[in-house]
Amino acid sequence: MHFDTPTQLKIYKVSELNFEIKFNLENSYSDIWVEGEISNFAYPNKKHIYFSLKDENSIIKVAFFDNSFRLSDNFFFRTNEIANVLRDGLHVYVNGYLSTYDKRSEYQIIARKIIPVKEGNLLIAFERLKEKLSNEGYFDEKHKKSIPILPEKIGLITSKSGAVIKDIIKILNKRFKNFHLILKNTPVQGNDAPLEIIKALDDLEEFGVDVIIIARGGGSFEDLAAFNDEELAKRIFKCKIPVISGVGHQTDFTICDFVADVRAATPTHAAELVILDKEEFLLEIAKNASKLKVLIKRKINSLKKELHFILQRKVILNPKTILNKKWQIHDDLLMKLYSNINAFIKNLKSNINLLKSKINISSIKNKLKLLKSSLYIKSNFLKEDYKNLVNSKKGEVILIIERLKNLNPASLLQRGFSIAKESKTGKILKSINDIEVNSEMETTFIDGLIYSKVIKKFIK
Repeated sequence: MHFDTPTQLKIYKVSELNFEIKFNLENSYSDIWVEGEISNFAYPNKKHIYFSLKDENSIIKVAFFDNSFRLSDNFFFRTNEIANVLRDGLHVYVNGYLSTYDKRSEYQIIARKIIPVKEGNLLIAFERLKEKLSNEGYFDEKHKKSIPILPEKIGLITSKSGAVIKDIIKILNKRFKNFHLILKNTPVQGNDAPLEIIKALDDLEEFGVDVIIIARGGGSFEDLAAFNDEELAKRIFKCKIPVISGVGHQTDFTICDFVADVRAATPTHAAELVILDKEEFLLEIAKNASKLKVLIKRKINSLKKELHFILQRKVILNPKTILNKKWQIHDDLLMKLYSNINAFIKNLKSNINLLKSKINISSIKNKLKLLKSSLYIKSNFLKEDYKNLVNSKKGEVILIIERLKNLNPASLLQRGFSIAKESKTGKILKSINDIEVNSEMETTFIDGLIYSKVIKKFIK
């Protein structure tokens, strides 16, 4: 029997094996959802959360670290209320990944999100609507309208019975006392709330406000469900007036926030965004006015120095300096032109004289006499040749005319001849064989035609 020696086997250290198991688990289960009931809930030092998640048959440990639940945008409770929301016996959905705790060789879920089951369906609907509207471009920055700096009329959609309206008026009074606020009282919770808010948007748009705030205080995810309505989101998107969404607390997010032109962390933050702070604005104006005065003063001083420098120049002190300079340039150019013309004329005369010296007038006259005499002789010869050629051609033309007369059928007819043709075809009869007995024929004489019929042929 053969046994492998230790050197032939893969032998793990405990830490190596734990690391490999951890790596495989985290890659195989990197994003999972698990449903169960919380037990053994622990929140030591008010920082990290530990508990067991169980069903009727099994149990698994869960760790929810501080950096995860503080950054989670879908967390349904604020951190100072965790101990009141998460508790033993609560039925929850846990999202995260599977990992190990090496010290005890335990596997556990590292949570990213925890959602009470009763709110799970709302979250799923929220995420689906958010993804749908995002894909259709409802959240795109290019559609966002700018908020006016100093609106004349501010529209507010909220419940008049809540604390929100008082907080907003308090902030507006503090920032700019002479504001004009138009309130549309609507429910901000329940099934009827989305439709009422849509009607309020219609009324404020028709009235002609400059900006609209939609506001309500904080609450659970279920309490804020009215602001996750698809029809309300589409109405906000189509609104011609800029809309500020001030719904819930800073950690709360709704569909209304994403589709609005501006998202405020809270209703009071919306009041801060909708109008400028009068005192701060006046102070800023004063600062800018002071800076502007300094800049204008510097510019004036600079221009004064520049003007003084210009005035001290000779051109300004004596304007004729520029004109005299131009006249001097003109005279220089004119003198240069005259000089060039004279040089050209002188050179031209010199060339003419040189040519005259090279020409022998007497020789040219003799040559012209000889050429004239030769031309006269050749002209006489050409005249004689032309007469002879014309006479010769006249004789040829007479002969041709005579031949044409002889060949002319009319000439033959004058000499007593006649021309016979077959009547039907017009064919000239050159032989007795060209026509048959009983055929009609046509005979042409100098003074007329005879039509006849062949009765009998006699061949010599």
